Amino acid sequence: MTTLETLRDIIEEVAEVPAGGITPESHFVDDLQLDSLAVVSLFVLVKRRIGVDVPDEIADQLTTVGQAVAYLEQGVVPV
Repeated sequence: MTTLETLRDIIEEVAEVPAGGITPESHFVDDLQLDSLAVVSLFVLVKRRIGVDVPDEIADQLTTVGQAVAYLEQGVVPV
């Protein structure tokens, strides 16, 4: 399973958004309607399932699914 697929599954669980409608361009707040608590829950599950800790200050910079995938795979916040 790819990082994107895993992240889609987690978002589906947290936000109850069908995974098939989640793209790398999906914005956590604007498109997926995640509030700050849901974003925190998302990254807690990411740590449990993927094993990557995303500090709060980094999570605040990740606004799209694609940015989160890039961070999880490469360890840098994409511009």
